[in-house]
Amino acid sequence: MAANKLYGIIYMSPLKLKLNIIDLKTQEIIETASSAVFVQEKHKSSIYRHELKKIVAALDGFLQLLKDYHVADYDFWANQQLVDDVSARYLSDQIYVRTKLSVKWLNTSQITYYKTIATLECSKRFEDLSKDTIYLMNIGSATITLSKFSHQKFQTAWNIAIGYQELDDITKELQNMAGNPVEVVKDYIDSKFAFLRPEFNKENGNIHVFVQDSLVLNKLMDTDEDAKALQSISLKDFNTFADEAIDSPDQFLSQRLGIDESLVNRIVPDILLVRKLLKLAGSKELILTNMSVPDGIAMQIRNELGYLDIDLNDVILTSAENLAKRYLTNEKHRKSTVKFALHLFDQLKKLHRLGKRERLLLQIASSLDDIGNFINSHGHYRHSAYILQATKLIGLSDEENKIIADIARYHSVESPAFEQAHYRHIEADSQIIVAKLAAILRLADALDDSGKQKIQKISVSLKKDSLVITASSSHNLALEKWAFNHKAKLFEEVFGIKPVLKQRRIGNNG
Repeated sequence: MAANKLYGIIYMSPLKLKLNIIDLKTQEIIETASSAVFVQEKHKSSIYRHELKKIVAALDGFLQLLKDYHVADYDFWANQQLVDDVSARYLSDQIYVRTKLSVKWLNTSQITYYKTIATLECSKRFEDLSKDTIYLMNIGSATITLSKFSHQKFQTAWNIAIGYQELDDITKELQNMAGNPVEVVKDYIDSKFAFLRPEFNKENGNIHVFVQDSLVLNKLMDTDEDAKALQSISLKDFNTFADEAIDSPDQFLSQRLGIDESLVNRIVPDILLVRKLLKLAGSKELILTNMSVPDGIAMQIRNELGYLDIDLNDVILTSAENLAKRYLTNEKHRKSTVKFALHLFDQLKKLHRLGKRERLLLQIASSLDDIGNFINSHGHYRHSAYILQATKLIGLSDEENKIIADIARYHSVESPAFEQAHYRHIEADSQIIVAKLAAILRLADALDDSGKQKIQKISVSLKKDSLVITASSSHNLALEKWAFNHKAKLFEEVFGIKPVLKQRRIGNNG
C-alpha cells in the first residue's frame, strides 16, 4: 500500500454500508458516503441476504466515488456477528461476482478490538478522563461490549449476552402483551448486568460513562453522525430527553429524529441500557462518541505504516493477561516462558520466516498455554486448548483463535498430526504456523520446567545442522536439560535442525 495515497474503508454492519475515504497521514476523512438503512428483518441473520441488491448498488456507487477521488487502495470489511460461516462464504462469493470486492469478515472479538482502539486517539479529553476510570459501552447486533479504561490504559472488556437482535425481538413481542413493556425490558437488562455490580462496588474515584456509536442516541441528542468530538450530556438533561422519548409515539420519534421506523424500537432499550450503566457507575454525565469500527481500522493501518506511536497490541495482550490471571497461572513461570519464546523467535527469523503477527500469536500462546492446569494438571494442555476454543480473545480472527488453541495443545507432549480433527480443520497455512510456533514454545517452556527461573538469560547460535542454546545459570539444570531434550523432538521434526542446550556457569550475582 502506498503510504502517500488516500485510502478507502468500506464497512458493512447489519444497519447499513459506509465508505470513508481518509488521508492516512492525518486520519482526516476526505469523503464519506452511506447506503440506505437496511430493512431490519425479524431474523437478523437474513438481513444481508435479503438486501443483496441494495448492497451491490451501494458498493457500485462507492467504487465510482473511489475512482473519482483516484483512490487505488481500499478494502471491504463486514460485521459477521449474525451470520454463520457458510452463509458468509455464500454472500462473499455473490458480492465478489457482482463487484469484484473481497469481503473481510469480522467476528465479535475483532469488532470489539476496532471499536476499542478507535477511542484511543479520539480526543485529548478522552486521554485526560482515562486518568480516572472510563466505562465505554457499545450496543452491537449480538452483544453489548463494555470496555474499561483507567490510568490512561485499557484494562478489560466484557461481552454481555444481549444485543439489538434480542432486544428488538423482546420489544416487538411485548407490544402485544398487557402490562408495561418498559418495566419488563428494564428488569431483563438488570438481570444481564447483575454480574457487574461487584466490579462497580469496588471502584473508587471518578467514573465516566461513554456510549459509542449509538444511532438513536446520537439522533436524540442531535449529534452529528460524522463528528468525532465527544459530546457531553448531563444526567438531568439526558433523563429529560429520555422521558420524553419513552412517552412519545413511534411515528413522532421517527419523524423528529429522521430515522427509519424499523429502528424506532431501539430507542427505549438504548435509554434503559444507558440509565442502567449510569446508575451502576454513579455518574452525573453521559458522553457520546461516534468513533467506531472504520475509525479503528484506520488507526490500525496508520499504526502499521508508522504514523502513530501507540502500542495497539496492548489491548490484545492485556486481554490475554487477564485470562491468564483468571485461571490462576504461575506469573513468574509465565513471564519467563514468554521472555524465552520471544527471544528464540527473534533470533531465528531466518529459520521460521514468520512475521510480526505470528510473533504476537506466540506471545499470547506463551501466556496462556498453562491455563488448563486450573481444571486438571493431568493433560492440562488439552484443557488449555478447550478453554481457548471457547474463549475468543479480543482482536483475533476465528482462525487466529484456533491457532492459539492448537499451539497451547501442542506445547507439552502431543504433536501436530493430520489425523487429529482439530488440526486438520484449520487452514493449511495455519497448520505450519502452529507447528513452528509450538516447536519454539516447547523449547522456551522447557527452559523453566522447574518453575524456579533458574536461567537468567540465553544466547542462541544457529548452525547448519544444530541450534545451540546457551543458558546462563548458577543452578543445577538437570531437570531443564531433561525436559529440553524431550521437548526438542518437535523442533527437529519441523525445522530439520537439532536443538542443543548448554550451560554457562555464572556466579550467584550474575
